[in-house]
Amino acid sequence: MTNTTAMLELPQADCGQLADGRSWKTAIVGYRCQLNENNYFQIEYVIGRETARFKLFSGDTHLTELDSWFDWFFALNSAVQNIDIAEEDAVIGRVSRRGFYQRTKLWYRGNNDGNFPLQWVENKSGVRHPLRTEASQGEVYRRYFHSLKMEFSLRHFDLERDLEQFTDWMNQKRVAQFWEEEGDVNKQRKFIESVIQDPHKLPLIACLDEKPFAYFEIYWAFEDRIAPYYECQPFDRGVHMLVGDKRFLGKRFAQAWFNGVSHFMFLDDARTESLVGEPRADNRALLRYINGTFGWKKIKEFDFPHKRAALVMCNRDEFLRNMGGV
Repeated sequence: MTNTTAMLELPQADCGQLADGRSWKTAIVGYRCQLNENNYFQIEYVIGRETARFKLFSGDTHLTELDSWFDWFFALNSAVQNIDIAEEDAVIGRVSRRGFYQRTKLWYRGNNDGNFPLQWVENKSGVRHPLRTEASQGEVYRRYFHSLKMEFSLRHFDLERDLEQFTDWMNQKRVAQFWEEEGDVNKQRKFIESVIQDPHKLPLIACLDEKPFAYFEIYWAFEDRIAPYYECQPFDRGVHMLVGDKRFLGKRFAQAWFNGVSHFMFLDDARTESLVGEPRADNRALLRYINGTFGWKKIKEFDFPHKRAALVMCNRDEFLRNMGGV
């Protein structure tokens, strides 16, 4: 089923621009869009259909010039699964939604890209698991959110740059209620150092227009405490999260950043078929946000030794089939 709650509505204006300044305006059958400085193309589309057409009028078009337009159009039209590319009336190619959002070069900045070879090893706890690539440093993901008109990015946690702010976030009452890790800067340093040194975890800072606003702790579920509680597979990925900047709370932001971080996890390894989470069962706000995202569902509740948890999961194929530019 197509999830429409997190999709954008069709533009109400007669004209507008992409983030890179290229313009569009409505036309009888869809949109007239700027390809580059000198050329335009036509988008032909009937609302509700699964296929649209990008009709080109220039024979020397570089198809990479269409990437931002694919993202924009998929974001606006939840029913569209395929875009045909045509020169005059001849179709010369097709772009599917699922295929487009797996093109790592457009958004992914990490060092894995699903190419790390499969090698089985055993960790200190005796768990046999795939050897994981060394954690990426610096920026690992970047994309533009059409719904927010803001750029979203993820980068590796930097102790010197992020520790003071992270300490402030961890000591906010609403964060401490669920993380239970409040304490001074020395405690937070030890906490985050333990995460950095753990090969099954990846600590990330999320930014909107370069402003840090959230912390995401991504982990390989197969080596994590959640593994015994469901049918865990070797490349399942999980995430813990907190939004530290209160200006970016609320459904509108949550649906965007939650889909952004989910997209990154699927891009980081092509073998990841499922994403998981185990928020506290009484974290109603987070569970409401999850229900508005592409592919995520609450599966069940269960008891960890330290909390009553909700198991939430996201399937790769369903996510990519429903994903838009958000």
